[in-house]
Order: sequence, then C-alpha cells, then structure tokens
Amino acid sequence: MHEPVKRLADMASRWFDPAAALVIVGFCLVQLISAPPRGAGLTAGIAALTALACIGVWVRRRYPRAVTFVFALALFVPGVLIGARWQNGLPATLLLAFVIMAYTAGAELDWSWSLAGLVALAVANTTGDLTGDLVSVVVFTVPLWTAGRVVRSRNKVAAQLDARAQELELEQEAYVREAVRFERARIARDLHDIVAHNLSMIVVQAGAGRRAIDSSPETATQSLAHISAGARQAELEIESLMGLVARQDLNGDSPGLQMLDELVQRAAATGLSVTYRLNGAHDAVPPELAQAAYHVTQEGITNALKHAPGAAITVAVDASARSLKVLVENGPTADPDRCDAGLRDTGGGYGIAGLRRRLEAIGGLLNAGPSAGGGWRIEADLPRFGFPAQPGSAVR
Repeated sequence: MHEPVKRLADMASRWFDPAAALVIVGFCLVQLISAPPRGAGLTAGIAALTALACIGVWVRRRYPRAVTFVFALALFVPGVLIGARWQNGLPATLLLAFVIMAYTAGAELDWSWSLAGLVALAVANTTGDLTGDLVSVVVFTVPLWTAGRVVRSRNKVAAQLDARAQELELEQEAYVREAVRFERARIARDLHDIVAHNLSMIVVQAGAGRRAIDSSPETATQSLAHISAGARQAELEIESLMGLVARQDLNGDSPGLQMLDELVQRAAATGLSVTYRLNGAHDAVPPELAQAAYHVTQEGITNALKHAPGAAITVAVDASARSLKVLVENGPTADPDRCDAGLRDTGGGYGIAGLRRRLEAIGGLLNAGPSAGGGWRIEADLPRFGFPAQPGSAVR
C-alpha cells in the first residue's frame, strides 16, 4: 500500500505546478478581457505580471530563489511607480500565485534565503502601498511560508530516515552474507574434522590388516572390524552434523567432556596407545568449551595417526575455575617403516588453521608445534568467562 500511495503523491506533485499555472493564466485572461483596466500601459503591465506568475509557478521547484525575488519585485515596483491604479487593477487570481510563492520560499529555500524571501514577499504584498493594511500582508504571507518550512523539515527528516533505512538494508545484506560465509566455514571445519579423523583411522587399520592378512588372519579380521566401526562412526557424526544444521541449533544438548572419553576409547580400540588424564571441575564445563576440547583432541589424534603411526599419545585435560586447558602430545613414530606418505599428505593443512579460528571465535588460544621428545603437541587454552556453568554443577 505504501508504494502505490507514494507514486500517486509523486504524480500529483509533478502535475500540480502546470495545472496551477494554467488556472492562473486562464482566470486572469478572463478577467482582463471582461473588465480590462484603463490604459494600455497598465493592461500590458498586468498581462506581463500574469505571464511571469504563470511561468514562475511552473518552474518554482527548479529555480525557487530566482522565482521568489523576481515575482516580488514585479509585484512591488509597479505599485510604487503607478500607485492605486496598479493595486486596484490586479486580477484576484494572482493571489493564488502569491500564496504559492510564499509557500515555495518556505519549502524550497535554505533558512537565510527563505527568511529573505519572506520579507520580500511581505513587502511585495503591499503592492507598493506601505501604509496599507498589514493584517492582510501577514495573513497571506506568514502562514503559507510557515507551512512550507514545516513541510521542508518533514521532508528532510523523511529523506534522512529513507537514507538510514537503505543503509540498514545494505548492512543487513552484508550481515547475511557474512553469516552464510561463517556458517559454510564452520560446516567445512566440522566435516574436515569428522572425515580426516575417521578416514585416518580407516587407512591405518587397512594398512595393518594388509600386512597381517597372511601371518595373522585374526589381526586382519580385527582391523576390518575397526574399519567398519570407523566408517560407521563417521556416518553417525555426519548425520549428527546435518541434524544440527537442519535444526539451526549449533550447540545442541552436549554431553560435556564425556565426548572425550568416547573419542579416546575408540582410538584405543583400534590399537593406539592413548593415555587420558582428566583433572579439575570437568562436570561444570559448558557445552561450547566441551565441543572445543573434543575438536582439539580429535585433531591431535588425527595428526598422530597421519604423521607418527604407532606413537604413544597423551591427552591431558585440566578444568579449573578460570579456564579449560587441553594438551594432546605424541612421541616419535615407533615404526618409521609404517609411515604412509599418502596419508601424511592428506588434509591440505586446514586442520590446525581451522581449529585455531574455531578457538579464537570463543576467546581461546592454540599452540601447535614439535615437542622436545621429537613428536608433536597441540595445546589449547579456553577461558571459561562468558560461558555459564551447567545447572547443578559446582567448581571444585
């Protein structure tokens, strides 16, 4: 409804000036023909003023300053020179042109020029007789000028609001694009973590099963079982991720640090040597920090599988009242001959970079690099400020 009304108002505003000009010239010509003033000079002067008023009303929005002051001079100066004959011979229809000019001075000019235009029109309204009735001067000048100032102020406010609305619309579009980009990056990181970790488990077990298929069929069978479990686990985690995306519930119901127990147990079940230590108030860890700790541990175990197969892995979690610290460290590979260059080159190097961005988003820090013993370590420091503790838990 707003747009049609606006178009109708714009059309009415665009056609008002030509229509008013035609009305003025039409009625003035009728009056001049039906009751012509005495004297050819006076008739010519009134006809010229009528033409000037018609043109001025038509182009007043384009040249408001020139139209206002030229019309005022054309109305006042002949009155001074001719006197009462000019004042009495003016067509009454020119009053419409005068009030339109008064409105124009208020609505189209800046404050200083508008005030000067008001004074000029007020003087012009006397038509050269400064001793005339001042009441009519005020009545036909000030109210229309004031109305013009009010309309100008409202239009200015409306323009500012419209500009601000456009800015907000652009900001909203930019926010939506940024939110989509962020969400895509988050999903890509989650998929990388899920696929890289479980695929690394599968590749390692496949290699172990291939070597043991002749010498130890039982070991090969266990490797196949671990491959099946890893593939199933990847499928479950991807389904869970898609469910969170579909619900737009990015946090969901988190089981806390119990996720780490399950992750470590699955890694140990594949034959990895994993040591897990948990200290502090682990029952009071918010879901956001628990998920971050899970991803740190997952990335650390995946790196050990890819770059140091067979190496011992240590996972240490220290939950204090101020922060949650996660350390995942592995030693050098126990059997260099088992290193698989193809597995080592997978992932594109996005794991650590994506993990760092994930932790920085919640105010955490990540350090990753070689350890003193020739292995690799990943250490995360996650502040607990800003994340409420789970109900019913206490910091120990």
